Amino acid sequence: MIAVKIECDCGQHYAFDVEPVNGRMGTEVTCPACGVDGTGAANHVIAQKLGPPPSPPIDPDPVILIPPPQPRRVPASIALAPAPADLGLKINKTETAPVPEPRKIAVSDRELGIVSREQAETDARAKVSWGDSQEEVIKYLMLQRFTAQEATDLVGEIFKERLVTVRTNGVRKIIIGTSLMFVPIIAWIIFALIGVILLKLMAIAIMVGCYGFWLLINGIIALVAPKMESGDVAEQ
Repeated sequence: MIAVKIECDCGQHYAFDVEPVNGRMGTEVTCPACGVDGTGAANHVIAQKLGPPPSPPIDPDPVILIPPPQPRRVPASIALAPAPADLGLKINKTETAPVPEPRKIAVSDRELGIVSREQAETDARAKVSWGDSQEEVIKYLMLQRFTAQEATDLVGEIFKERLVTVRTNGVRKIIIGTSLMFVPIIAWIIFALIGVILLKLMAIAIMVGCYGFWLLINGIIALVAPKMESGDVAEQ
């Protein structure tokens, strides 16, 4: 509440308490003596007591909204028209960043399963003796960094040596097998001369003769078809 005291032009003094509305009188007021309107004088007294109205707060960092630029529309006839060749316009090509080269990892020959040439030749001879085909042995040598011609020549020599070895073993088996086949015959003649047949000795002689017959068959196969034999080189 604000106490308002007014002195009218007629010399009458009057006072009252009022609740300002927006800093002014809510209703009209008149002098009780002469009836002159005293609302303006009351508003003046209220303004003096309330003081000047506070100024609105100022934002220290005002935000200014800038609308995004609108794309400029170009007529289709202009946009699709090719640039004249004589204008000397230079088009800057976008430079792409260089692609880094893949990192090279050094791998040793041992990790790749590559052996020396001497060891590779030894392994090739072993593969031939085990019965591997020429194509398989050539592929193995090429994996060991032999050229195709070197691998073919080496495998050809190894197979020739193997054929000679197999035939030699075949002849040896034929001779030994034929000799062992005569063991039971000789034993039978001896037992017939002494008039006594020892069954155990005779059975052993027959087994030796059967083994000789098996050697004879294998020797004939090795001599006639040496490529059917495998492992003869290892037996040497």
